[in-house]
Amino acid sequence: MAPRITRLLSSALLVGLSLAQAAAGQSEVKKKVPERLPVYEVVKRGATSAEAEALAKQLGIPSKDILSESGAIAFIDPTRFLSLPEQKIPESKRLEEAIETTSNKDSSRKITPSILNVSALRKLHALPEESAMSKAAAAFKEAKLTPQFGKAIVGHDQLSLYSFDGKRNILGGALPIDTQVTYRFTEPGGYPLYGPGAQTQVTFDAAGHVSRLFYATRTLRATGSVHVIPQEEANEHIARLFPPNTRIMSRLVYFAPPLSNSQEGRVGTLIPWYAYIGIRHLTNPRTGVTAEVKSKIGFMPATDDRHLVPLARISAEGGSHVHATVSVEGGRPPYRYIWGGSSSATHETTEPSIDYTPQIRVTESLLRDPAFNLHRDETLSVTVIDANGISAHEIFTVPAELQPVFPEPRGKSDPSFGSENPGDPLHWVAARIAWNAEMSTPGGGATLSFDWLGDNAWPGDFIRPTPAGTLVPTPWVYGDADFSNWGVDTADIVLDNADGWSDGTVLMQPGAPAADYATASISTPVSAQTVSINGNGYGTPASYSVNYNGSWGPIGPNDTLEWLLLDDCDMLDLVDGSGLNVAQRWGPAFGGLHVLTGFASLGYGDGPFEGGVADNVLGIHGPAQTIVQSWFNSAAATSAGTAAAMGPAIEIMPDIFICDSGDFFWGKGPVGPTLVPASYPPAEVAFWYMSETTPMEYLF
Repeated sequence: MAPRITRLLSSALLVGLSLAQAAAGQSEVKKKVPERLPVYEVVKRGATSAEAEALAKQLGIPSKDILSESGAIAFIDPTRFLSLPEQKIPESKRLEEAIETTSNKDSSRKITPSILNVSALRKLHALPEESAMSKAAAAFKEAKLTPQFGKAIVGHDQLSLYSFDGKRNILGGALPIDTQVTYRFTEPGGYPLYGPGAQTQVTFDAAGHVSRLFYATRTLRATGSVHVIPQEEANEHIARLFPPNTRIMSRLVYFAPPLSNSQEGRVGTLIPWYAYIGIRHLTNPRTGVTAEVKSKIGFMPATDDRHLVPLARISAEGGSHVHATVSVEGGRPPYRYIWGGSSSATHETTEPSIDYTPQIRVTESLLRDPAFNLHRDETLSVTVIDANGISAHEIFTVPAELQPVFPEPRGKSDPSFGSENPGDPLHWVAARIAWNAEMSTPGGGATLSFDWLGDNAWPGDFIRPTPAGTLVPTPWVYGDADFSNWGVDTADIVLDNADGWSDGTVLMQPGAPAADYATASISTPVSAQTVSINGNGYGTPASYSVNYNGSWGPIGPNDTLEWLLLDDCDMLDLVDGSGLNVAQRWGPAFGGLHVLTGFASLGYGDGPFEGGVADNVLGIHGPAQTIVQSWFNSAAATSAGTAAAMGPAIEIMPDIFICDSGDFFWGKGPVGPTLVPASYPPAEVAFWYMSETTPMEYLF
């Protein structure tokens, strides 16, 4: 591998892709890549205080505290954004029973459901698209904030309510609940300008009030040009981040980092990047059926000009303790360093070195297995990010003696969080670190329950063991979701930071090399084979039929899970390739889970999205938002993907349903009752589903 390309690669950030989207991406691969492209100087960043006040006045929103230090304008009204018609909570025996059986971690508030009144919802009419477009355009013009290179499109957040079997939409179709105006950016050469620093969005509720505003864009000026790495050469080296026989698709873009890249540096220059995905085919050894698995979107600089792009070199020592140092040249100091390894002690820092104890998750049965060895190669990584948000990625392998990790039980009374990170340390380390760091914010109200990395992130983390509360001999297959603090059910809110597709998510298995990600997967509970091991050829492939109906929720011996966040693409697509909708695919897994969020598109995650979700949930930089609002708001603000969410609803009287769509995190606002679909007659059970019609991810 040529050193200049190896060290240019940024973290591979993976997600799913439809066949139609794949075809669109393939056409981009065939487009002739120019030898040189412009470099853009940042002339202005975001808005001034006067411009922010003028825009607020035009849109009828309060101007106090809407402008950040970086120049981004951010406003959300939690009472209006994604709001549904307000309803008085009716008296109901069903509701009383649900409230009585719900464990309340916020003694200052009563358990309070969200109400879905079908008649009222059918009468809801979103603001006409033409009105929304004209109001937004006029406001930006009057405030002198019409975004450079931007073109407005219009769409909606929409709600569906599916019957228990998913065969009927009780609302009669997808109901628009608001109207959103979103700007897409294309520089003069026709290449997308994409990322957290290229966003302009306004959302109007049904009454025409602004419920959400986000403005984070720059004024740019071309200043010279830069040599572009040939696409074929770039694709060859990108492919080495993936297992063999992975097909690479890429296209040129201008990636726009957040307006404020760090405390020390402000982004002053934008350069061309390659956006890419990897596509693999895995064959089920039991059925012979081949599935197409796509990765999240990754980005790498499209030039190796050392004046603009940093070069990183790692040196490291292993054993029972790992010490690593990175040297950097080029780019624009100061630098930030994001370290990845087998320990969750790896983190983001301004120091170019790290020390940690390599770890591995074990069971007694694993330690007795003669094929299982604590002496193995430890893979570590570092992503260096300069003051312009341009990154260099480097990996290194050292021999190590791993420290066995036996998780201990934790108390269930304190609000907690967790994360699953099977791609670590090669993929999405920044996403994991941002989520964990923000959820751990002092005073925020949450403590870490588990943080599984690499081959410590198992399919069994999503499966309730039989019997419940035990550790079965092969928990990576048959479940440990409610044993000790081992799986997703043992934290209140969990982020799954992985690859996904409409019918499943990818994971790892004990002992699997990081380079062979992903060696395991879990499919929808309605699939014939739900767990696959060694699916990409590592070891002996095997597949298992594991019934995990009702596995997700807070009702088992160690269970606390209310909110599961799928940072995986396409898992909440409306329908899969077989025509099954989200209620039919994922509804059977609900065993008290309040809300499941995800994407109805491809996506990417590199920290701003995941950290933003945590900030919104905890109310770190403003009023706390509901779980659903936090997910949709951060996804739109970063273009991470087209947000979606779902959850159960119970009909307590004709056309009146209770649900948890308005849940806040514990201590931040009202939380609804724990609803276990299996506890009610099927005729009384439904699933609500919220999604966007505006594709927030549109590169492939």
